[in-house]
Amino acid sequence: MGCRVDHANGNIEYDNRTVHVRALPIGIPFNQFQLLAIKAPRVMKDERVVLGVDRLDYTKGLVQRIKAFERLLECHPEHLGRVVLMQIAVPSRTDVKEYKALKEEIDQLVGRINGRFSTADWSPIRYIYGCISQDKLAAFYRDSAVALVTPLRDGMNLVAKEFVACQINENGVLILSPFAGAGGTMREALLVNPYEIDMVAETIHKALVMDVDERRHRMQLLRKRESSMDVDYWMDSFLREMDQVECAITGPPSLIPVDHGYQSYLTEYIEDSTKLNLLLDYDGTLAPIVSHPDLAMMSAETRRVLTHLSQMPCVSVCVMSGRSLDNLRQMVGIEGITYAASQGLEILHPDGSRFIHPVPTDHQIRLQNLLPALEGEVCTNGAWVENKGALLTYHYRALSSTTSPERRDSLVQRAAELFREHGFYPHHTQMAIEARPPVPWDKGRASLYIMRTTYGVDWPQRVGGPERVRILYAGDDDTDEEVMQALNGLACTFRVSRVPVYKSSANYRLTDPDAVQSLLRLIEDKLDQRAVIPSSPTSSFTANFFITCIHESETVTSDEEQTDLSASDAQLKSKRRRRNSRNSTMVLSKVAAAGLLRSNSFKAALCHHSQDPITREGVGIHASVDSIFKPSVEFPEPSL
Repeated sequence: MGCRVDHANGNIEYDNRTVHVRALPIGIPFNQFQLLAIKAPRVMKDERVVLGVDRLDYTKGLVQRIKAFERLLECHPEHLGRVVLMQIAVPSRTDVKEYKALKEEIDQLVGRINGRFSTADWSPIRYIYGCISQDKLAAFYRDSAVALVTPLRDGMNLVAKEFVACQINENGVLILSPFAGAGGTMREALLVNPYEIDMVAETIHKALVMDVDERRHRMQLLRKRESSMDVDYWMDSFLREMDQVECAITGPPSLIPVDHGYQSYLTEYIEDSTKLNLLLDYDGTLAPIVSHPDLAMMSAETRRVLTHLSQMPCVSVCVMSGRSLDNLRQMVGIEGITYAASQGLEILHPDGSRFIHPVPTDHQIRLQNLLPALEGEVCTNGAWVENKGALLTYHYRALSSTTSPERRDSLVQRAAELFREHGFYPHHTQMAIEARPPVPWDKGRASLYIMRTTYGVDWPQRVGGPERVRILYAGDDDTDEEVMQALNGLACTFRVSRVPVYKSSANYRLTDPDAVQSLLRLIEDKLDQRAVIPSSPTSSFTANFFITCIHESETVTSDEEQTDLSASDAQLKSKRRRRNSRNSTMVLSKVAAAGLLRSNSFKAALCHHSQDPITREGVGIHASVDSIFKPSVEFPEPSL
């Protein structure tokens, strides 16, 4: 839209006016619901209840929820006769055809499941279609073991907050969809994707078998936050922001256009005769920064491109992160690449070998002492602590939307003091503070170790030598600057940021993970072009290669052609000797085969040897791509 954006102050200048953007999540009358829960009589039996309270709407995910409960009973029969799903569906838009169809589908689904699992004294689902009083609703909230708030798409969804307010016994567990607004702040809930039926079923099982101490700890933190950030707090923060807002944006805009000049540079940097090493950060680079690390998912297209690149014989891929090794492998999910986790302290190579940097023996003891100190003093209003094994991270991203700037700064400052008091230097990352072991090791040193183990101790000479190894790195925070500085002058580096980074060591800037995906696709296209034949039929590929790609029934018998083959072979072998390259093989995929068939230079090369017009259905090629190019055909890698 061409707007001037002030990211630091949350202002947008558009059409000669200034728009102020603030995140002010609404609260509920917490004390009122708590009082209702105290006074309400018990309305349920001793069975453990999984509660759902929703308006009958297709966005609430009721069908998926009921199917997930059915899957729970299938996979965990120990819950039969002991657990029930209480689903309260408030009528909505009853005169709309689609809503009538939804009600009929739910009625049939509930009837089928009850008919399948019911016994003489127990039915798995209790379905209430109608409105109930607030007193009864508070009793349901109070006495339920689990609350399922799993909409497919929603606003804030205050049901989750009402459930927490009524949990005066602090025994319940909240299961929450990340697609509800409440999922951004209620971090102690169990987050689950409502579209994943099996995952929802396993999450319900986890909530049902969770030990009492963990249930109470999670609920105490939830209740503490919701009681302090109730509807009165929301109203006060709204009025306070209106008083504090500035009326104009002054100075130059914070956002500058991204420099796309790297494309022409990259074309020259990645040449046909290079080996390429891709070093990529995960959070904020391959996946977007979100409210919780478990929700940071790579796009399907990024995963496809990375998988394709990792399968190329001339490409090595490494994903680096501060996550634990197991979690990083789970989030990326690509085999045959290098994983550098815990800021490089743990490295898993494609062959399965591991590197683990040693840490002091008292490191874990100090981490165990730091964890409760952080949870007791600064884990409030959505801030939380993540234990990664060798690392410990205090996340305070949620504070930006749940507290005032002054309160947020105070909590972050106190967290940093706690880090120092327990013998840790507070490493600041994006909306987080990290405790690392006191060892001379970081992502920069880890990147050098990876290059040395991949290409040998003389890898810096290979960067400018005959093998011409090329290195690309992309990252989004200060830990990635460590890699950029370590590889300064040896790699092409990218800083991922929507705002200009004036002190970055990177060569170029990318705006977000979508821009990183575009970069990877550009690299993929450049490397795929290696399969396309050069314009001169005898410059790089031999006619033997051309004929190898033809169906085995196609043969060359002409003496003149055989002479041409020999001459071309000699020319290629001479080039290979001059380039000092080792022999290797690669498999021609159908995609590459199709590209070759479309290439005019490929047709010209075949014409040179067969003296026949070459078309897809012509004399030189009589069959389809599937029959012409055999999947297992191997041929010398071009110009290596």
